Parts: sequence; C-alpha cells; structure tokens
Amino acid sequence: MDLRDYIRILRSNWLSILLITLLGVAVAAGATALTKPTYTARTQIFVAVNSGETATDILQGSSFSEKRVTSYVTLATSPRVLQPVIDELGLDTTVPALASTVEATAPPQTVLINLSASHQDPAQSARIANAVAESLISTVYAVEDPEGGGDPLVDLSVVESAAVPLTPSSPRVALNLVLGLVVGAALGVAFALLRSLLDSRIRNREDVERITDAPVLGAFADHKDAEDEPIISLDDQFDPRAENYRQLRTHLKFTNVDGGTQSVVVTSSIPGEGKTTTACNLGIMLAESGSRVLVIDADLRRPRVAKTLGLEGAVGLSTVLSGQIGLEDAIQTWGPDGELDVITSGEIPPNPSELLGSDAMRRVLRQLEGRYDVVLLDAPPLQPVTDPTVLAAMASGVMLVNRVDGYVHREQLQGGLDSLESVDARLLGLVLTRVPNKRGTYYAYQYAYESDAVEPTSSRRSKGNSKGNGRGAGEPNRQKALTGMRFR
Repeated sequence: MDLRDYIRILRSNWLSILLITLLGVAVAAGATALTKPTYTARTQIFVAVNSGETATDILQGSSFSEKRVTSYVTLATSPRVLQPVIDELGLDTTVPALASTVEATAPPQTVLINLSASHQDPAQSARIANAVAESLISTVYAVEDPEGGGDPLVDLSVVESAAVPLTPSSPRVALNLVLGLVVGAALGVAFALLRSLLDSRIRNREDVERITDAPVLGAFADHKDAEDEPIISLDDQFDPRAENYRQLRTHLKFTNVDGGTQSVVVTSSIPGEGKTTTACNLGIMLAESGSRVLVIDADLRRPRVAKTLGLEGAVGLSTVLSGQIGLEDAIQTWGPDGELDVITSGEIPPNPSELLGSDAMRRVLRQLEGRYDVVLLDAPPLQPVTDPTVLAAMASGVMLVNRVDGYVHREQLQGGLDSLESVDARLLGLVLTRVPNKRGTYYAYQYAYESDAVEPTSSRRSKGNSKGNGRGAGEPNRQKALTGMRFR
C-alpha cells in the first residue's frame, strides 16, 4: 500500500479512530480519578572528608567522597537504615515495602545524596524522608568507624531538610491525559489498519484494480432512485445515469476493434450486483445510437428481464431451445417504436445448464449474430452455477458487473475471474455499480447548462415511423421507459 491507501483508510475509519481515542482519554481520566494522590518529600545530604589541609589532600578527599557517595546511595534503602525508621516512627509496614517508597540518588560528579520518600499523607512523607536521612548518617558513621574510637573519615550533614509537600507528586493529571490521548490514537490507527487488512470486502475502484488488470468500461453511482426505477428515461438528455450508460456504450464499441457482431455475456460474481439492469439499459443505449440490438434473458434460474422491461416472460429462450416454438415467435420488441428486440427466459426448465450448453443454443446464438450488431445475454452469476461459463465459451466476450459498496468480497470476485479464465473466455471489462457518491467527483457532477435545441436520437428501426403507437415524434413522453410490447 502507498501513502494514498493509508490516507484513504484513515479517512474511511475516522469515526472509529476518534471513538477509540476518546475512550483512551476517558480511561486515563478514570484511572487518574480513582488513584489516591501520593505526596513526595525530599531532603539532601552533603558528604565531606575529614583529611588534610593542603590542596592535594583536599583534592584526594573530594575524589574519595565521590566514590563513597555511590555506596551510601545503596545503603540508604538497606534494612540497616530503614528498620530504625520503622521503629522510630512506628510505621505499620515492612522494610521492603518502605524501600519501595524511598529513593536515593547522587547527581554525577557531586558529593550530594538526594533522598525522597512518598506517602499518601504529606506530613508523613516529610517525616519519613528526614528520618531516613538521619538514619543514613548514623549508619554511615557506624560503618566508617566501627570501633567508635576516632574521628570518622567522612562527615555527612543534612543541607536541606524535607518540608511538607503541598501538591501531590502522583497522579500527574496532564501527563496521564496526554498519554491516554496518544495511546488511544495509536490504538485507533492500529485498529483501522488491521480492520482494512482483514476486511475482504470490495469498497472502491482501487480494490478492484488490485485484483484484476481488466479495464473498467463503466461506473455507476449509488443512485437513490435506481431500485425503484431501474430503467433509465431518455427524456432528460443530461441525466447522469443516462450519460454513464452512453459512456459504457462507447467503451463497449471500442472493445470491438475488428468489427462484426458482438455477442456479450453480461454476468456478475454473485447475485444482486445489477447485471440485469446493466444489460437492459445498455441495450436501450445501443439501440438509441442506431445499432440493431437484441437482449436475451439467459438466466434460466432466476430470470429478471421480463419483469424489468414489463414484457411477457412465459415464452422465450427455454421454449425456443426445447423446440416448442420458433425463434421468430420468441422475439418481442420494446420501446415506443420497437427500437429494442428482447427474448425473455421463457418457462424455467429443470435442466438449465444442459439447455444453455446444447448445440441448439450455439446454433441460435450464431443465427442471431448474423441478424444483429450486438447480442447481450443476461446470464446467471458466476459463483453459484456454471451456466455463465458455458455461455462465455460461446460468446465473443464477457462483461463482468461488480458491486463496489462492500457487498462483494475479494474472494468472490477472484473466483468469478478464475471461472472465466478456466474456459478461456474473453473478458471485455468490468462495470462497477453502487459506486459511493463523493462530492467533487464525476458521479456527483450535475449539468448546469441547457442546450438551445435537443434533437431526439432515433434508432434505425424507428426512422420515418411515428405512427406505430399513435404518438408524434415530438411528444414529451415519447421515450418513457415502460411501454406496450408486441411480438414480431
């Protein structure tokens, strides 16, 4: 992943990161509130050497003191020093417990010993610090002069007695809150990255491009009216959905560089990705440009074309393949002037795979390719059944519809691609549906101008024919979606 991927992950998970960060601050605040305050009192001891009056003697004594100080620091928390403190103050504690509250340090290249004692009672912390200092001095004198008959080699004196602290040394509220903020933010970012790595759902175009190098022929935003009105209206020449389908139409034509009839299988990895809507609207747009187009509902398990276009579904592909009716009798026309030809699924057969893979299906497809510029086959999804791969082996290309709003997993798309590759199908490209709307992108762009005059485009089949349905060519609702159907 590059920097843009990380930024995208952080932007898409900003709410989770914020909540985890606030949780970290809340935990730090709660822990701080529940922690009893502790007060720390400090005292300081000076170590001197009682030897000599010359400069050499003083220098040697100073060096001797520095070396001795290190030993005295260790001695300060020993039982020999702390036990007298417990006895003197009558503390209800043990030597190890008291040692954990006492700290002795020596600044480098000095003869000073800093002693500190912590306690929940500020006055008690001062008493303990002063008592430890006095006990340390007594212990040092006893150690340095065990016989007690001469002058001690060193002289320890308290240069700063411990005072009663006024503010607690812990908890440190500001520091704890900052640490809670930092730790919470770090956990939030880690959660976002881990969630992104473990999440196999396809949520944008970049996720698709990481799986396949196949070109994207079209992309359709998550339109609020798409489910209620799946078929586009051609009345509004600047409707964004219509413009997207015109772009898909153009890109599909560029895939046919050698010319001739295109038989295109429109399928998806799993159900519910919008393949039927894509096939029907693409057929309408191809017919609008003047192409001779046939849409076939080749989904003999869960057909949708008849319902989507408002056509008769009882007679169609299955009845043709089973020899019940002829091919001409199964073709229906759709549109004000019959611009688009459609073959619905017909009755659902018990053996759809055998019908679609039969020689009869191959002969029908070859016959239709000789009559139309484009034949679109709305096939079942790739994952549940083998029907689309059978059709893909017969057709000149496959258009794979992929939903990118988190509905499809990467493994499902990869499985669909592998199925097509297993039969050497030619993948023309992908069509992305349910693309999330983003402000400032093409999908959110609205046209802000109007043409002075818009001439309605006509298919070859409708030229000079304005009386088939009793409507004039300039009538406002001429291109409305659902119209009457008729058999050829």
